[in-house]
Amino acid sequence: MKFAALQAIPLLALTLVSAGCGLPDDEAGEAIDSVEIATKSDVPAGTTLVVAEQNDTQSLPWNLSNAGKDAPYSVEFADFSGGAAVIEALRSGAADIGSVGEAPVPIAVDSGVTDLVTIGLQANPGTSGGYFLVAKPDSGITKIEDLRGKRVAYPPGSGRHMITAALLKKHGLDLQTDVSPVELAGAEVVPTFAAGAVDAAIVLGNQYYQLGEPPVLGDGTGINTGIQTLIVRRDILDNPAKVAAIGDYLGRAIAANNWKDSHVDVWINEYYVKEQGITLDQGKSLYEQDGLATYYPIDDASTALFQRVADGLYDTGTTKTHVDLKPYVDDRFNDIVIAQNELDGVTPKPINT
Repeated sequence: MKFAALQAIPLLALTLVSAGCGLPDDEAGEAIDSVEIATKSDVPAGTTLVVAEQNDTQSLPWNLSNAGKDAPYSVEFADFSGGAAVIEALRSGAADIGSVGEAPVPIAVDSGVTDLVTIGLQANPGTSGGYFLVAKPDSGITKIEDLRGKRVAYPPGSGRHMITAALLKKHGLDLQTDVSPVELAGAEVVPTFAAGAVDAAIVLGNQYYQLGEPPVLGDGTGINTGIQTLIVRRDILDNPAKVAAIGDYLGRAIAANNWKDSHVDVWINEYYVKEQGITLDQGKSLYEQDGLATYYPIDDASTALFQRVADGLYDTGTTKTHVDLKPYVDDRFNDIVIAQNELDGVTPKPINT
């Protein structure tokens, strides 16, 4: 693929200081101090970016850190339930850039979607990812092998789909033939499990606590990569104004993400407690288990890590084709990623491929 180079001003430090951004005045001083942006792009006046996100994962750190102050374009956030919905928003033109986890891109490619490309990549390899396969309390199910013939709920086409299939496979079970798979929308998994309609389900960390800490059969450790991606429709990269805005947005999103790790208590309170509805101690436990996904340059190592997701999806039968992700990543913004991490003193952990 041929990609045009981003025109950017190198290492222009911009201090952003503000109050509020939707927080009460008595919390603003603690939450927002300063964020510096390493590289700022020239963006034509009147440019707007619509960012498709899930569960406020882009807008919340953006607003808390005030990373968008003085951005030379307008940003609108739109929240969707699940990666598949984000992808549809991009393909329909309802959004310019979207945030999804590790599985939606290879699953979309497997289904014939070839007009998307990854321009930003976070990863946190070696962690559980906050994915827990849980069993119905008092069901007598104490290990994954006990799920043979049982009803297992998961949202199809998601990271949880991949984790569920891989966990079962590690214990000699096939998701499609050895258990009774129950495919549900992401928002339906927890209430279905809580109602006792399934024997097991793959849930997120906050959901685990909201369900009263049901028995855990396994988690994403050793399977999860912690990958989160920023994706765009391929043809939007032919629009110079959008390309400049996307590059600038990526730099600010990295700054906002790095801000979370230097404001841990604020982030846990704002995200886990206020947004996810769990206690401070529960939020701290999840944070200590997983930490935060760091932005990586899109290079051979990070692409190989992403490819492990596609390989795992194929090996577990989640995808029908063995997807090669190299045509679906774009490294044109690597200088911005590297500069912002350097400015923030963030060194991504080595990737073992």
